[in-house]
Amino acid sequence: MNAAPDTMTSTSPLIDEIDAQLDQLAPITLDEINTEARLMTRVDRKYFLPRELFSDLIDATSDDFRVLTIEEKRRFMYRTVYFDSPEFRFFRDHVQRRRHRFKVRTRTYVDTGTCHLEVKSKGYRGQTVKQRIDHPIEDPWNLTEAGTEFIDSIVAGAPGQTLLSEQLQPVLETIYDRITLCHDGQRLTCDLDIRAVNGDDSHVGPQDVLVETKSEGGSGLWDQLLKEAGIRPHQVSKYCVAAALLYPELPSNPWARTIDHYFRAAA
Repeated sequence: MNAAPDTMTSTSPLIDEIDAQLDQLAPITLDEINTEARLMTRVDRKYFLPRELFSDLIDATSDDFRVLTIEEKRRFMYRTVYFDSPEFRFFRDHVQRRRHRFKVRTRTYVDTGTCHLEVKSKGYRGQTVKQRIDHPIEDPWNLTEAGTEFIDSIVAGAPGQTLLSEQLQPVLETIYDRITLCHDGQRLTCDLDIRAVNGDDSHVGPQDVLVETKSEGGSGLWDQLLKEAGIRPHQVSKYCVAAALLYPELPSNPWARTIDHYFRAAA
């Protein structure tokens, strides 16, 4: 898989207004987030928000939430390379809604110059568990020996899981801007301008902001406000949607309506 271009300039509607709003929020450091709301085991809910509503909710909760700030920046570029088997076993486990399922990825934090190898798993009661180690930033498309041992220590011992790290290969990359908000043990990640890439093939979308609420109990302040606004959570995975768009031979029924409404329309 070839790397995507190194830069992406956001030209999204309302982005300047949103950046100005973020400048008015109290800052929070990464260390503070890791202390207050690390949430490596959590309940996630995902929502698609029109940018106008996203902007309104930032205003409505500006006294409650703080924004991750690093060297005066509040919006950061993320690049994530996903690994799967040639048969897309991890993807198909998600399609089949297997109780134990995984994602393996390297995530590069472009603005801070760091990279991690992550194994994200879904287990009982819908909880998400994320485990990670450092990874060489210069080569996010290849697994190291330490990385393969790390993956196998988590995945190989899971019930019904036989996939080993030696079967994994990079299959796609996602690139997007992320805003992180934090309040009272709750964390929001807000992704804008999502782009899925596989070599020369790419797909851009949606225009909506993909907001993921993360909390221990699954019902934070924004979850309540979105429910009052009639916005329902979506069962959506950036990896699975990107794979379905870039590899149309793969099954995509669980996300077909979401893809048609939010991603194909954006294209």
